Amino acid sequence: METTTSLSHDWSSLPVKVLVRILDHLRWSSHPSFGLVCRQWQSARARAPFYPAWISPLLLNTTSDGTTNVRYYSPYYHKNFKTACTLNIPDARIIGATAQHLTLCREHLILDAQLLSGDVLELPKHDRPTFDSVVYDGVRTMFGVHSRYGWHEVGRSIRNNEIDVWGEWSYTSSDCDGPCSWASQDCSNPVLNDGFLYLLNRDGALAVYDERKHDEGFNILEKPGRFTFEHDDSYLVKSDHGELMAVLIGRRGTPVNIVKLNKHTMEWEKIQDLEGRTLFTGTLTTTMKKTNIKWMQNKVFLPRLYDWPDTVHVDLVQREGEVAFVPKSGRADTTEKQNNYGTNIWSYKLGQSQEPREFWGSEKLDHSIWVDFSNK
Repeated sequence: METTTSLSHDWSSLPVKVLVRILDHLRWSSHPSFGLVCRQWQSARARAPFYPAWISPLLLNTTSDGTTNVRYYSPYYHKNFKTACTLNIPDARIIGATAQHLTLCREHLILDAQLLSGDVLELPKHDRPTFDSVVYDGVRTMFGVHSRYGWHEVGRSIRNNEIDVWGEWSYTSSDCDGPCSWASQDCSNPVLNDGFLYLLNRDGALAVYDERKHDEGFNILEKPGRFTFEHDDSYLVKSDHGELMAVLIGRRGTPVNIVKLNKHTMEWEKIQDLEGRTLFTGTLTTTMKKTNIKWMQNKVFLPRLYDWPDTVHVDLVQREGEVAFVPKSGRADTTEKQNNYGTNIWSYKLGQSQEPREFWGSEKLDHSIWVDFSNK
């Protein structure tokens, strides 16, 4: 018994500098448990500050098109994290994001930027009008989509991973003469699901492109039919279960309806509960995530801020597959977050009993896109 007490005393009496060095070799996610051991260990943890980047998707935003000085807004911390590094791609605009990859467009050039390393790969120049959006499968294929007034074109570039080079673009186009009118200027973000690329029309119609039948281009499906809910904006999303869903946003943010495509009846069905998941939407990417953070569950987030957050200058650091923002000053803001969670960025909770808050009066982050630094 005395030996155990003595050992416990010795561990708790380790110098803080030594404990900080130990922390430098541990996974970020182990730090909270480390700090619970005793006050001395908690003190060491406070001297090795970091903000986990994997807690929720982050809103990468820039001040305007043509700039590559990026900030990462965290809806969990309600802070902007700014790194010293830039992507060094002047006059480029954001047109897509997949996991830790950002896709940018500059004239007839598409660029794939790896956000952690800062590496930028140029795809071969394309000789078509600028793509409206680009979807990357995260492995070897990039799809560029251009839609105008009932006419769709998709370009495809395939990467040779052995020599790290992208292939030339191949194109296919199609007139969308289908069973319903197709106002392609109102299309939402394209979604890639099981080798099929989907486009959602404002009224609820779907156009689909099969990568295995590249030459056929997009085809409009006979079903599903029109949405039965009025809305001003709509966003397509692939759920974490591989389902196709749509988020329908009303004027000034309310009401919000979420519908799921029934694969058997090929009709949109309204859902009442996200089952503890969260939707991050309102940009060229829409992401659904399972979360253990209770105040975020069953909520929809849009890139609209009620007040501008503090900016923390950081380094973006990866350790054993985990990514975190490390303050350059060496000290994080240790003040407790306020209890009014979710009030600084616009959010809508499904099934809430009280009147939902509109985004009227909030500031829209125009040049923004959701990115995901989680390792899942």
